[in-house]
Amino acid sequence: MNLLQMSLSASVLILMAVAFRKFFSDRIPRTVFSLLWLLAWWKLMISAPMGFPVPAAHSLSGKMPDITAALPFSAGTWQTAGAGPDFGWNLLKILWLCGAVAVSLYIAYLHAASMKKYRTAILLKESSWIPMWLEQKRSFRRITVRVSDEIDSPLTYGIFFPVILLPKQTDWADKESMKLILEHEAAHIRHLDALKKLCLNISCVCHWFNPLVWLMAALACRDMELACDEAVVRAVGGENRKLYADLLVELEAKRAGIHLLTSGFGQSLMKERVLHIMNRKEKVSLTGILFSLAMVISYITVYGAMPSGTFSLNFRKDDPTLGGIFELYSVEEYQRIVDAVKVDRGEKDPDAVAMERDLNRLKADNGKGEYVIHKGAFLMETETVMVSFNPTIVMRPELVNRNVLLTAETYRNDMAEVAEILDDAIADGFLTEAQRKRVMDKMEENLAGIESAPVP
Repeated sequence: MNLLQMSLSASVLILMAVAFRKFFSDRIPRTVFSLLWLLAWWKLMISAPMGFPVPAAHSLSGKMPDITAALPFSAGTWQTAGAGPDFGWNLLKILWLCGAVAVSLYIAYLHAASMKKYRTAILLKESSWIPMWLEQKRSFRRITVRVSDEIDSPLTYGIFFPVILLPKQTDWADKESMKLILEHEAAHIRHLDALKKLCLNISCVCHWFNPLVWLMAALACRDMELACDEAVVRAVGGENRKLYADLLVELEAKRAGIHLLTSGFGQSLMKERVLHIMNRKEKVSLTGILFSLAMVISYITVYGAMPSGTFSLNFRKDDPTLGGIFELYSVEEYQRIVDAVKVDRGEKDPDAVAMERDLNRLKADNGKGEYVIHKGAFLMETETVMVSFNPTIVMRPELVNRNVLLTAETYRNDMAEVAEILDDAIADGFLTEAQRKRVMDKMEENLAGIESAPVP
């Protein structure tokens, strides 16, 4: 699956998450939304299937005619279509690359400018109560606290070595407010928000052309802040939520700005955060749990129904024929395939014309077996090349149109190519060793026949 297909598939999930966020925001914890954004990000960035089969989707695809398997094969083990230079497609790739580089440079510039300011920060005094308090909150990473006169509100940065950066003008005597601030920043560190934001930045670089990806990044950052607000309210108790809301408003007035790779108080709409804090219940209700389960299940169902990143051959595992490689098309079966191609592409389509020619040859053979059409094994697709495993080269190599004479030497090359293809399919979990052996045994049988045949 190419980048555009991945972007379109993920867009459906993003729109679902936006709708859920709009209508069920008050009932569902923000950590649930984090899971939804993670699944959408995975669909955007990871081309391998996640393994969420959806029976309805697979049964639907099973009813579709296997047109590609019946396309006529040219020389060799692979058939290529459109493999030559494609000016339009290359131009799109150049435009995408320019956009990706521009977004990368912009994000890198913001990060470098911010880190330049952060490096001037000094460590908090050892005698302060803050390091001791944070030590109690520590998980597997040591948290460093620094003080800077370059910022106006607290923030957190760093993935492996997290740092809480506090403004120099902080009111150190106000211990209650300080604990609220530290609870919020410690929650960012526990939730790995710095890593999440890095992943969101990467998705924006790769899918810069998709406005929904930018919307996802913005809303996901808001949900990180709201999830941390929830963590603070749980930690300090509901009776302190008004104090916490007042503190947010005060810090918002001092906000320094937004940076894509840091987490802090000033990165969500203040109205949304204050309302969320004041309206949020301390404990999740049964209704909220049921809503969360229903939402996640429906989301995963749609995730599984969307096209996966790579063409899946898992359904071939239990098929001893390797998807038809040891089966032949009857005239009636191939006639239906040709008719479907004509309806879909038009009678003058080159593939339709070639298939019509092969159909006439199959009819003329009249069951003698001198001309046969083997059913295809599997199909894989790239951005500009469509390749199909050629079953004819296994079953009837003498029928394959070749640019070179069929000899024992050329057929050994074919066997090496087929073995490599099957090994890759086995490594990916698509085929079995028994299926590979059956194919290679048949090719060994063909090779023996070629070697024993008299030289013309």
